[in-house]
Amino acid sequence: MSLLRSSLCLLLVCTGIRAGQGTHIEPLFADMQFRQGFLLSHADSSKGRAVERILNFDDANNVPAWRLCQWATKYSLASAQCRRSTDGVLSYENEGKRVTVCNSDSPNRGLTLEIRGSREYGTRARKQGESWPHLLIEQDATRLFALDELDAVRLHIRVRLLHSTNRMSAGEYDPGLHAAQFQLFFIIKNIRPGSADDGNYYWFGVPFYDSRHDIPPAYMAADAGKKDATGKFIYTIPGEASLKDRDWFTIDRDLLPQILSGLQEATKRGYIKSPSPHDYAVANMNLGWEIPGTFDAAIQVQDLEVSATLKAGLNDAAP
Repeated sequence: MSLLRSSLCLLLVCTGIRAGQGTHIEPLFADMQFRQGFLLSHADSSKGRAVERILNFDDANNVPAWRLCQWATKYSLASAQCRRSTDGVLSYENEGKRVTVCNSDSPNRGLTLEIRGSREYGTRARKQGESWPHLLIEQDATRLFALDELDAVRLHIRVRLLHSTNRMSAGEYDPGLHAAQFQLFFIIKNIRPGSADDGNYYWFGVPFYDSRHDIPPAYMAADAGKKDATGKFIYTIPGEASLKDRDWFTIDRDLLPQILSGLQEATKRGYIKSPSPHDYAVANMNLGWEIPGTFDAAIQVQDLEVSATLKAGLNDAAP
């Protein structure tokens, strides 16, 4: 894709204007530049969406759209101070993690999530059934569009691995238990009150990095492995490239066909009763790290956009 065409596509997504006769593009999530800060979750996932602190970059006018989830961490960012560098980088940091946002045109622009498993786990590797630290951003969709109303669900993102180091010895490391994973998940949720699956959902995953593989493979199974697992079906598509060379990698693609395939697979395996696209929508997304192993790792994200292309002739009212 040329730079001109790429810039035009991003402009259309950001503004929600018509991209041609009968086509209407709507952004599904807000503050894709992360300028408004974050609502910090508690380390204890049982507290749900309770906010431990608002990380607003010391600007009281900021109203965060994103939650910053730090489940199972030993080091909450609740006491961290906002640091502002001379080149416009804003960050919150403690022993276990670092979150950086830069809104300038510098190479540091975008979001960097760094997690320090060596501090989280110390000298003991994780054991079967134990929780693991997360560092990810999460947001509910600003509008809900039934899947059958859409021609596309487009994802655009640039990602770069900054570093990833396994801190476990060969005797400790078990690839069945230990990894560092950076991925994006959508919640594909039933939005029809009174339907057979009212409120039910499955996880649709787009993997970027998995320490165990050069290119992350597809994955289909129930969400399990820890006490707070949802038990819902996970449908993760294959990765597209290796980040291990630490170069920038860009995804710009329509995910709708694979989202629909995931809905069918969830039904086939008994997690969903009825796979009607009329009943389901992209309801939530999260992006970031899960580290069920002792890894120190960081990834930088730029130019994130998620948009819905409505079918011609349909109005854009949310259900």
